[in-house]
Amino acid sequence: MSRIGLTGLAAIALMGAARIPANTPLTAEGWGDLKIGMSEADAVRRFDLNVPSSDDGVSSFACRELTFPKGGPELVVMTEEGRVTRISAFRNSAAQTDRGFRLGSREADLRKAYGASLKIEPHKYDDPPAHYLTAWTVPGKRGVRYETDQKGVVNTIHAGGPSIEYVEGCL
Repeated sequence: MSRIGLTGLAAIALMGAARIPANTPLTAEGWGDLKIGMSEADAVRRFDLNVPSSDDGVSSFACRELTFPKGGPELVVMTEEGRVTRISAFRNSAAQTDRGFRLGSREADLRKAYGASLKIEPHKYDDPPAHYLTAWTVPGKRGVRYETDQKGVVNTIHAGGPSIEYVEGCL
């Protein structure tokens, strides 16, 4: 393929990722055009996602976590058996949910906003009072899960299907 052809393909791939405005909310259904349930191949093609280079027992077709290119959104896309099942915000992500919550939000505000519908569980790795707070839109099938630390601050958000309840990525 010619150099111009490769450059054009790269530009098209980057344009796909750029079509999702940064202020697009992360929901139980996905993030803009990046939808829970879409094929991994389509997600990789449309959003220029980085696929791990090997199946090492932790990352394989059965389950793997894909990332956006450097400079892209600070989100991780989990796929299982070739389908997007979860989108997660970690570290420095600016993503926010459709309820306006983001990394750094307070657990008390989540509890107030979601009320009794919020499933609250102790965190498996952080000491109390760290929690998992899960808001199902379709019980057991679609939801948003927030992880809070010992200070009651959100440090991770997962949106999507049942895999939002995995505590160790693909393990």
